[in-house]
Amino acid sequence: MTTTDVSWDAGFEQLLTSVLPRVTSPLDPALDLKAVGLDSMATIELLVRLEDQYDLEIPEGQLTGATFATPGALWAVLAAQRAGARA
Repeated sequence: MTTTDVSWDAGFEQLLTSVLPRVTSPLDPALDLKAVGLDSMATIELLVRLEDQYDLEIPEGQLTGATFATPGALWAVLAAQRAGARA
């Protein structure tokens, strides 16, 4: 998935902007989340809220800096988990 073909739902964007108030809409898939305030506490809050909103669990092996680096990377992991849950 490249940063130009990301198509997340509105709930994902709304959740990110609520956890990271410095993020603005429309959300850039390549945005450096650390640069807009994603620290360890915000990462945990974001993780919990994503898992609750999408009723899934992101595997421990996916809880990496790369996963939470950009909205595009995070959505790719989330979309893969959602697809796996449907299968």
